Amino acid sequence: MAWSFVPPAAEQVAEPPEQLLHTGNSGLIIHRVGQLAYEFRTEGRSFARDLQFFTNKALHPNATTLVYEELFGTQDRLHWLIHMRAPNDYGQLLEMVDHNTEFQEVSTSDRLADQGGGNWERMFLQGSFHERVIVPQHGLTHAHEEADLGGLFAVPARFQSDQLPEQQLHSANAGVIVHRTGQVRFEFRKEGRNFAFAWLSRINEALAGHATVFLYEEQWGTQDRIHWMIHLRSLDDYSRIVELERTDAEFREILTGRRIPEGRGGGTWGRMFLDGTLQETVLVPHHAGAGN
Repeated sequence: MAWSFVPPAAEQVAEPPEQLLHTGNSGLIIHRVGQLAYEFRTEGRSFARDLQFFTNKALHPNATTLVYEELFGTQDRLHWLIHMRAPNDYGQLLEMVDHNTEFQEVSTSDRLADQGGGNWERMFLQGSFHERVIVPQHGLTHAHEEADLGGLFAVPARFQSDQLPEQQLHSANAGVIVHRTGQVRFEFRKEGRNFAFAWLSRINEALAGHATVFLYEEQWGTQDRIHWMIHLRSLDDYSRIVELERTDAEFREILTGRRIPEGRGGGTWGRMFLDGTLQETVLVPHHAGAGN
């Protein structure tokens, strides 16, 4: 039985799948993370779903918010991926926060009346909310020469893969997302990105229908921190990536070949990244039955 766990995130929202923004077609993504207090895990999830509902209602079709939870990570840590067309669309979110009475009811009403009173500020650990803005990695394809961006902030990540549209996995239809981050050394920023793109390109080519990987970088965040979103149909498909390293000569060459010019000291991909900075978080779509 495939480890798909829960329905894909597209089922969290009312709009048709073809109208949603996701990791493949958005211009940027705001990745918001918050740690629930264990005693308020049920109420916190209810708040997260309400927040998602009103955000999508107010901002569609310029933004789509999808909610995920960590698997094999930190218990009761929630992740919102707010997919947007362009930074100016954030102004609509501010407008909603300041003037939408339905949203203000969600965020300010007493949701803990039988537990001492309060709202989200008691449900989540102090200081645990943080956000990063990531944009599809640019400059590695020629998509801008043929694509009409239609007001998107950057060339969408779907152009990083030659998979057919019906094969591509993304944040709205994947069963699992492995979010990998890594800090590229400044002196190897070009080589690091080329390696990251070569790695995802071979996976996308060899594992179409099972995995789709997109590359992003932080905007207004940490310089040269890059992000891979590894979209899987199920967790079982991660084993296909591991197996690819063992059986596929082209993939092994990407991992073991000398990718830094000898004139710059030579070396494999290991010299490109700060040690200890490659980290992975396994995310699954939140559903109403999770954690109550």
